[in-house]
Amino acid sequence: MKADANLIADLISHAEASSLLWQVAAILLAMLMAWLLDAILKKRLVSASQNIAIKSVKRITFPFLALLGVLIEREIFTRLDQPVTLLKLAIPLLLSLAAIRLTVYVLHKVFPNSSKLKSWEIGISGVIWIALALHITGLLNAVLDAMAGVTFRIGHQSVSLLVMLQGILSIAVTVIAALWLGRFLESRIMRMEEIDASSRVLLTKILRGTLLVISVLVALSLVGIDIRVLSVFGGALGVGLGFGLQRIASNYICGFILLLDKSIRLGDLITLDSRFGTVTRLTGRYMVLRGLDGSESLIPNETAITSTLINHSFSDRNMSIKISLQVAYSSPLDVAMQIMLDAAAANERVLSDPKPSVNLIEFADSGITLELSVWIADPEAGQMALRSQINLAIWREFQRANIEIPFPQREVRILNPT
Repeated sequence: MKADANLIADLISHAEASSLLWQVAAILLAMLMAWLLDAILKKRLVSASQNIAIKSVKRITFPFLALLGVLIEREIFTRLDQPVTLLKLAIPLLLSLAAIRLTVYVLHKVFPNSSKLKSWEIGISGVIWIALALHITGLLNAVLDAMAGVTFRIGHQSVSLLVMLQGILSIAVTVIAALWLGRFLESRIMRMEEIDASSRVLLTKILRGTLLVISVLVALSLVGIDIRVLSVFGGALGVGLGFGLQRIASNYICGFILLLDKSIRLGDLITLDSRFGTVTRLTGRYMVLRGLDGSESLIPNETAITSTLINHSFSDRNMSIKISLQVAYSSPLDVAMQIMLDAAAANERVLSDPKPSVNLIEFADSGITLELSVWIADPEAGQMALRSQINLAIWREFQRANIEIPFPQREVRILNPT
């Protein structure tokens, strides 16, 4: 490789006070203009601040504009036969700043909840600054040549340390870019209200999987690895699935089946394995079922396919709730039944259509059993509070009407007392 120019040594050899002052002034002017243009662009784009692409552009607006200004000034200084060593040094610095800002933003979008994100940011920034330091000191090509000279064999293939580094960087960049693009497309697709929620989830998963496969293939091609070697990996994967990964593969396949047949959708209220709650998330391997107490159960997709599942909102979200109680045999049944109907109708969660109804269920040992049936449209809000409100309202009206709620009583007769 051709040796890099030592920008530091070049700057020292041309360190004339007047030329340095002119270059410093030019750099400060470029940064001032970049700051002003950046402020103007942010005001123009404030209405579109939720757009992921616009946010990523705003992250590198300042260093990019400053870099553009420095490039223009370098061209002007060159045409005027003025030294440009300081301007040459400023160019890689601004490029590194833009690369770090963009990389950090993309990582935040791809891994928003990762606990190791901060350490990754520090590591990537350190690598970029080290590469910059090697470049401006003229040592970068020497280091790359040394890495290219370190070779070892993998099978019949001779691989250098430089090729391995290029492969890792290529795969990392293409995969992260694919994940970022996948999140961007996912945010767009999930806002399409005209498409069913399950179809949107399925479409985003297919897109992200396709993008990941394409990114890996592109990265391998860039490094020069023959894609046909993946056939060996495919055979190994098939053996792995046959011996120990059946359940994992089954969960992923069942996840796609659930999304395709639309038996479970986001927001559905279901009962599965004695768990009752709302489906808040559907992933390739499991579904998230949020209970009424706020707990979240991660249920494998295979369980939803192979077990009996009750979908309370499959075709209709309305749910019937039944409240049973007993009144004494001496109570006026018509009055008691009307009180129960009025208590149900007064509750704001109870639907008027279908309207509440009261039925006489049986003549029990201690009293007459009545059953109040009501319908609600928000079963995810729970039943306990509703039952308590209706029962309390019935109790108050029964007290006013002197209607007795019986309790078990036994009459003991003693025969042949001694």
